[in-house]
Amino acid sequence: MSIGETVAAVSTPRGTGGVAVIRITGDGTRGVLGRVFSPAGGGSLFDRPPRTAVYGEVKGADGIAVDRAVVTFFEGPHSFTGEDVGEISCHGGVAVTASVFGAVLEAGATPAGPGEFTRRAFINGKMTLSEAEATGLLISADTPERMKLAGAAADGTLSRTITSVTAKLTSALASLCAVIDYPDELVEDGEIDPEGEILSAVCGARERIEKILSTYKRGSAVVSGVRTVICGAPNVGKSSLFNALTGEDDAIVTEIAGTTRDVLKKTVSFGGVTLLLSDTAGLGDPSDKVEAIGVERAKKETENAELILAVFDGSRPLTEDEKKTVGALPEAAKIAVINKKDLAPGMTEADKRLIEDRFDAAASVCAKGGDAEELEAAVSSLFDGGAVDLTRDPVIWDARRRADLSVAAELLARAEEILSSGGPADAACALCEEAEGRVAMTDGRGVSEEILSEIFSRFCVGK
Repeated sequence: MSIGETVAAVSTPRGTGGVAVIRITGDGTRGVLGRVFSPAGGGSLFDRPPRTAVYGEVKGADGIAVDRAVVTFFEGPHSFTGEDVGEISCHGGVAVTASVFGAVLEAGATPAGPGEFTRRAFINGKMTLSEAEATGLLISADTPERMKLAGAAADGTLSRTITSVTAKLTSALASLCAVIDYPDELVEDGEIDPEGEILSAVCGARERIEKILSTYKRGSAVVSGVRTVICGAPNVGKSSLFNALTGEDDAIVTEIAGTTRDVLKKTVSFGGVTLLLSDTAGLGDPSDKVEAIGVERAKKETENAELILAVFDGSRPLTEDEKKTVGALPEAAKIAVINKKDLAPGMTEADKRLIEDRFDAAASVCAKGGDAEELEAAVSSLFDGGAVDLTRDPVIWDARRRADLSVAAELLARAEEILSSGGPADAACALCEEAEGRVAMTDGRGVSEEILSEIFSRFCVGK
């Protein structure tokens, strides 16, 4: 869809509600609004100043009113997309919304694709790519952490940092080019010190990039979520822990071993990250065919997990089967959850040493009573919860940015080696130039059309 073409979409969710909003953007927005809307006070919508909410009638192509609505016109470039934009706030019934939207299409607009409004805002320079992506993430945020991260990025926290790094590299490149073109004059006169100011600028840019890279673990854990499996022997409290983490009684809890037969899944916010939580059947010898299927599914979930919460009954020693299970757990972040802290401890010193050797952390809980504070702290620690402030720090969450910034850091490290050893300035310049390009791509400069299309295809229609 070409920029400037007039498009429209229903921006509010489908269904019955008090108000629905139809958005229009493009060169023909004035014409579309002029054909469908008649202000209640007479005259034209455009007799009023832009950004003024005007009440009136929305009419179809036959001139018959389909609804009464409030219309606001935003004149480009002072709008979300940078183009002329119209917003029609009509009644939120399904039939009414469809009729108003139909009238807009009859008046000359074309249905917008996913993310079309935000894509135009990016292309027209109203926001950077990271701000555009964060806007989409903010709309879909379903946990407090996702909302915080997306809100900060949408406000430009990451973009400002990327711009700062790019400025450092631009300054270093300017000095390097000067050294290459006028080596004797500038260096001998002391105006430029290749081993001083240039090296310092390159080093500073690399360190800033590495700091941004250090946020990826937390950012990815918040946005993409961590595939988390609760596993353990039958009747150790796995389902009670699942209920404690979700805050609901989703899993059946009884004193009968083998109650959980299938895998229960839920997304929860816990320890400052998003856990894609799975409660599984108890690992052990199944008593029947159905339980055997559950045990097999539990093993598969555990094999694909990024975080394993292995639950043990802290009121008794580990069984031989549990000891074997501990040794056979796959490569992943692992936390030993020692349940039943309200009872007298029964684990042996050998059990504690085994857990300490095989797990990244251990946490005592009383799952039945909902006491999981130690576990929350352990999860937070594993994913850098204390090191990253989602509301203030520039955070990355996607593999594409991580890859580009990692390459940029490596290039700058090589440039540092050349500069510190008195190597050729043109070689360092080439490395810094490539690094600058990689950094710029993370915020949309020079990014391919294919990548842009893939990014905005994940947006909802109407945003």
